[in-house]
Amino acid sequence: MKRHLNNTQDSSTVIRKTLSILVALLLVSLPLIADNQVVTSSRAEALDSTTTSVGQSWQGFQEQLGWTTPQTIDLDYLQMVRTSAAIGDASYPVTVGDIYTLSYFYNNSVVEVPVMVTHSPTLSIPNIGIFNVGNRTYLDLKEEVEAAVTALYPYSNPTLTITNTGVFAVSVSGLSTTSTRVDAWGLSRLSDFSSYAGEMASTRDVTVIGADGSQANYDLYAARREGDLSQDPLLRPGDQVVFNKRGTTVMISGSIQRPGTYQVLEDEDLGDLVSRYALGFTSAARTDDIIVTRRSGTSYIELHPSADEMAGFTLQDGDMVTVNSLSIPVGSVTIEGALVSTDTSNGNTVLGQVSSQYFYRFAVGDTVETMLRDMSQYFSASSDLDGCYLTRDGASYPLSFREILYGDDPAGDMLLQSGDRFTIPFSNQVVTVNGAVNNPGTYAYVPGKDVSYYVNLAGGLADDAKGLDKYTLYNSYGQKIADDSPITAETTVELDRSTFERDLGIAISVIGGVSTIATIVSTIVGIVNAVN
Repeated sequence: MKRHLNNTQDSSTVIRKTLSILVALLLVSLPLIADNQVVTSSRAEALDSTTTSVGQSWQGFQEQLGWTTPQTIDLDYLQMVRTSAAIGDASYPVTVGDIYTLSYFYNNSVVEVPVMVTHSPTLSIPNIGIFNVGNRTYLDLKEEVEAAVTALYPYSNPTLTITNTGVFAVSVSGLSTTSTRVDAWGLSRLSDFSSYAGEMASTRDVTVIGADGSQANYDLYAARREGDLSQDPLLRPGDQVVFNKRGTTVMISGSIQRPGTYQVLEDEDLGDLVSRYALGFTSAARTDDIIVTRRSGTSYIELHPSADEMAGFTLQDGDMVTVNSLSIPVGSVTIEGALVSTDTSNGNTVLGQVSSQYFYRFAVGDTVETMLRDMSQYFSASSDLDGCYLTRDGASYPLSFREILYGDDPAGDMLLQSGDRFTIPFSNQVVTVNGAVNNPGTYAYVPGKDVSYYVNLAGGLADDAKGLDKYTLYNSYGQKIADDSPITAETTVELDRSTFERDLGIAISVIGGVSTIATIVSTIVGIVNAVN
């Protein structure tokens, strides 16, 4: 029974020890299983931005023109903006509904006359005259009216000012979201009505029918995307906007400058799509890897035109063109040690400071200097940039990150290799004082201080010190350095001890031992003589 109890106790002890070890291992491993901190090479990011083929979705009418959904604007603010624009735009036409104010001096007082533009082709201003307003701009009318007032009343300093812009109706029909009448004003252009176009409407063929029955077709893509304002006319009272059915519409994505959905003209081919609409390939495009996905019956087929076949390759409605990218090899290295962590859960405590680890993704061709410049934001005052080292293929190589970044160390040109591990030690801002001092230990480093300063911090020289000028200096690697070297962080000062008392004690001990041996020998000789 006692033996069984002992065995049970032994088993309990083993279980407790095992659990303690597992808990300890778990606590040590927590920083390692935290989210990885990853930094990507600036060059790799730049390459990614030009090589990543992002899936492109079909774009609607306004998106094809580069427009976004218009925001709702306060009507009072809108009227103020319109009035200011009309005053400052030399092309603003005299518009039905405009309200002007004519001001001038007469008999030492200011006369103000409100004037409204009606559907009449003339404008009558009391006591001034009648003016033709058909197909005239506001600035042109302003000059004529002010000249007429000056002729009648010299030195009257007349001014004709817009106080409110007119509003008129334009009808919208065809492949629009709804057939309706829409408010417009003197500077409304055809493109302002794009929000009323349906998804099947053409961006390349929009008809405007004037009040007099005249008719013209316009290309809104050329107006909005290529800046041809002749294709974006000002609308006039009584105009009708008719959205016609779109033609061939295709989508292009991948390694081109401007992915999107485009409505191409009948005589345009794949070469035009790439050059005119997508603005050409990116530097990372694989021009020999172009895929055209086309509907064929109830399924899709893939066509692979070469770069030489783009000119003359006929596009069909619904084609989806993808330009694939060059494959950019990407590797990863580890950099760890005295680094500022972006994740407080990812780090190990070393002497009260946090040791962090980063994975650095790089593109082939990146160098050690490239990595250090990208990682420099994570260095701190505790980073020993002069004591770093690289571990590659099981061998370690010392590196001075400081010299690479701020000097001309050729090691900065070394190409990165996947699996490289860079370590940055902690730089402890202390000086160690050992040897013949009263209080050996570590003390805060103060730049510019000499040995005597740190000896005083250590309680002064001990009784067995040889002297303040008898010491040995060691650097952070434990290597002896010259006595006149400056004291830097992590320097160790070893004060020499005097060996006189120790040597004297040894000599006395030896002499005492020799004397004792001589006495023993003498006694033995005396005994022998007595026996004989």
